[in-house]
Amino acid sequence: MGSIQHQPLCFPSPSCGWGKRCVTVAGWVLLRAGLVLVSLPVCCQAAGPANWTIVHRGLEPLPATARTTSPSTSVGVTGLSGITWLGGARYAAVLDNSDRILLLTVELGEDGTPTEIRDTKVVTVSAAHDYEDIAAAGPESDGTRRLFLCEEDTPAVRIARFPGGQLEGLLPLPEVFRSRRPNRGLEGLALDPDGRYLWTANEEPLEEDGPEVAEGRGGVVRLVRLDTAAVAVEGTSRVKVDVTNKAPGPLQVAYAVDPPHGFIRIVDAPLYSGLVALVALGEGRLLLLERSAGGGLPPFSSRIYLVDTTSASDISGVERDLTAVDPVAKQLLWEGALGTNLEGLCLGPELAGGGRALLGVVDNGGLGTPNQLAAFVLRSTDEQTPVTSP
Repeated sequence: MGSIQHQPLCFPSPSCGWGKRCVTVAGWVLLRAGLVLVSLPVCCQAAGPANWTIVHRGLEPLPATARTTSPSTSVGVTGLSGITWLGGARYAAVLDNSDRILLLTVELGEDGTPTEIRDTKVVTVSAAHDYEDIAAAGPESDGTRRLFLCEEDTPAVRIARFPGGQLEGLLPLPEVFRSRRPNRGLEGLALDPDGRYLWTANEEPLEEDGPEVAEGRGGVVRLVRLDTAAVAVEGTSRVKVDVTNKAPGPLQVAYAVDPPHGFIRIVDAPLYSGLVALVALGEGRLLLLERSAGGGLPPFSSRIYLVDTTSASDISGVERDLTAVDPVAKQLLWEGALGTNLEGLCLGPELAGGGRALLGVVDNGGLGTPNQLAAFVLRSTDEQTPVTSP
């Protein structure tokens, strides 16, 4: 595979006032000699609106293996793509292209820095799909709960019963999502704090909606709000609806993803820039994680935006071509080139030092890099602090 080298660098960045950036992170680059690990500076966090801030608290290794619950066997952990909070210090993360969910305990310090990761185990879902994200509903009277899983091979938003892992239905999706580009379908998923709405989105533009992402050109994707009271029975057109809590039909909002980040080109490789994770804050507000990738240094760049969909246009009636549609306004809260493929993101508990924990997972599939947990802190001076009910 070649040697692993650490080479600290500093170079100017417009978002940092054209000063030298001195924080280093690991970036993986494929050279003729093999796979080389290069330390690169990370962009300093961007200032968002005065009442919202996000601070990065570091990366923590995750185990490469875990034991299944039944039967008890050791399995590899790779391709972590989404994470959700189960309450307390417990979390669940989904492994893409598999039938596995990783359960783990994450202890956090007062400032949101991870201090211990333990009690990892794997739950098996009753059917394998290319699951990309996960969202947990609150516990029910029998102690079980629903886990929502989005997957891009069908595509679908499926419902699994936890802790058993049995799939028991899905949420109906607008037909337009079937025009997804390969491996660029449903990627992010988030449940509103009150559990009434579930949000999801395609990673990059649907074939019906506009051209592919390219250098200097981003894309427009569909952010959709689904009614959790409507459950479809797979293989039929039948939909069961809880009429006591029936919500309006799906809301669709156009969201413009930034173009791929700038990088020092090392190899010819495809460019990517898409929406990979969602965090629902309630009342139509969401945090949206964008991730771009290219064949150079830094190989990845991540951006976290805040959006408020309450004033956005509903594009449910737009069947194709979003290039002329006004997208929802967005505000940058954080950006960084962590040198890792950051994909999942979820809110965690309130912190003794103030703010809410915000945890993400790194998708190491095919890279040969360690599994990692990314820690952030979300702070708001709003009277209403974002709350989730895991």
